[in-house]
Amino acid sequence: MKKKVTVIISALLVLVLAVFGIYAYIKNTPRSVKNPLPVPESGELTVEHAAPLFYNGLPADYVVVDVRTAEEYEKEHTEGTVNIPVALFEEAGACGRVMPLLPDTKKIIFVCPFGPRAEEMYYNLTDPKEDEGCGINAEGMYYLNAAVKFKPDRLVVR
Repeated sequence: MKKKVTVIISALLVLVLAVFGIYAYIKNTPRSVKNPLPVPESGELTVEHAAPLFYNGLPADYVVVDVRTAEEYEKEHTEGTVNIPVALFEEAGACGRVMPLLPDTKKIIFVCPFGPRAEEMYYNLTDPKEDEGCGINAEGMYYLNAAVKFKPDRLVVR
């Protein structure tokens, strides 16, 4: 009887480990989208917009700006991304410091783990100056409103 219980427990343990392995694999696999949405001129990108862009790595015609803190960025980030923390906007004169860091030859996608800080960066830059924004043209500028995992060689968008 003891041997039978041991076999059952071992089988259950193997099953649990297999399920966990499958879950971990799926969670870290880029999402493919059956009906991708076309990318708008500017603004919010959802999984349906962005998954095709990031499926094979970082998109060549975009600069991906990671808006997390420098500490978060150093802990884990994706090669090829640029770190410009949204926290810079807590200080006076942020527009003058952030705007020169933005590329002017490619489209820009702001990212963070879930979207709120990326959206904050987008609106800090594109809101009119009278609304305490930087007042820059939003065309070709986006924020990713999706769950993002930062892998060394790619972003996983889910």
